[in-house]
Amino acid sequence: MDKRENIYSFKGFSKVCAFTAKQTFKNKAYRLSLIIFVACMSLTGPLQYIMARNGENTAEAMLGVNYDKFAAENVAVVNTTDIDLKMSDLTGEEGVTKLGNVNLTLKNDGGNSDRLSSLDALVKIDSTESGFVVNGVVSDDTKIPASEMSSIVSLVRNSFESARMRTLNITESDIAVISSGVGTETLSYDDYSAEENKTVSSDNYMMLAVGFSILVMIVISMSTSFIIASVTEEKQSKLVESLLVSVRPMALLMGKIAGMLTYVLSIVALGFVGSKVSDLALKLIFKDSFENRPVGGVNFDMFGMFGTKGFLVMVLALAIGYLSFAILGGIMGSACSKPEDTQSASGSVMMLVMVGYIGAIFAGIPDSASINMIVSLLPPFSYFTAPIMFVTGRIETWLFLVSLLIQLVLLVLLMLLCAKTYRNLILSDSSTPRLKAIFKFAK
Repeated sequence: MDKRENIYSFKGFSKVCAFTAKQTFKNKAYRLSLIIFVACMSLTGPLQYIMARNGENTAEAMLGVNYDKFAAENVAVVNTTDIDLKMSDLTGEEGVTKLGNVNLTLKNDGGNSDRLSSLDALVKIDSTESGFVVNGVVSDDTKIPASEMSSIVSLVRNSFESARMRTLNITESDIAVISSGVGTETLSYDDYSAEENKTVSSDNYMMLAVGFSILVMIVISMSTSFIIASVTEEKQSKLVESLLVSVRPMALLMGKIAGMLTYVLSIVALGFVGSKVSDLALKLIFKDSFENRPVGGVNFDMFGMFGTKGFLVMVLALAIGYLSFAILGGIMGSACSKPEDTQSASGSVMMLVMVGYIGAIFAGIPDSASINMIVSLLPPFSYFTAPIMFVTGRIETWLFLVSLLIQLVLLVLLMLLCAKTYRNLILSDSSTPRLKAIFKFAK
């Protein structure tokens, strides 16, 4: 080895990068992987939406009432109060009720449930000391489902309430204001606090955290496995010995990493375009109902949700995470001599990836300030958590900058380790990708 050789030289980087990218896209297995990943990313939104609609339809079939197929044939409404309930209150101005073809009548006497048939129902409105009560009555051998009877009673109760408001000289506009109220089902302290701090609620944060973690895992896992396999293959074929004559060791590995990045970016870019096309198609088909679709998985909209700053933060975090794991994969691959060794090397890197991914998911569940601080500073969790925590307001700017600094320091240390060990490892007969052997060459 030439002692005067600059181990940090990038001589030959561009040639290796272009060659790696070309070979990757020529490989049938990687072309197939690209098609599969892009298809999955493109179909995630439609599949989630269709599954959600099927779930809603199933729930309606089990719990809902089909107003066009009521079992009841005759429903008598008996009003024994002094409130003037009119037939128009039950049917509306068009004279059509929500009860389909049910024969609806309005009476002011007490009614007689003894004469009800199995397909008849009686709804009684009575006065009490505390107000009014609306009860449904059916025969002992009734064939009217309980859910249907509940819907009938609810219709009559709402109609009677409107009549009572009218009796008290409350106008239709007043009734609308009183009835609208405040929807407390969709209001919570967390949502209010999130809006106040220009961030997102816990539920939305969890979906974003999962989506970003999945994207980081895809980018890292796809690239590192290829780099490890490629480095080992060159080492086995002795091709690397010829390459190192004209290409510096650092440039050789970084060229592979950059070349592989073009393949990964192609997947992400095509997946983004595919997801937008599928979303547009669903929006044209289902129109307004598509706006309330559930969002999860790899959601590319997250890159545009937090402005230019949020976009740059997430892209930078992806780049640092990719480079860090890719260099680590290259170093581990250079210590392999046989195809069997690559499994151990890939397994070691993927174990770190899975630890970071799973840790990010579990850390997002409690959404605790102390836990957020720890995982945003501690690699490998920080690669998956820090960017989303920052853009959603979970951690402050200074904490994110410290996290970023730690990641950059680790990246520089990995590059230094690569520069010191890559040439010796790739020319050695080492057969086990152990850290002990790697650090031995770094001395």
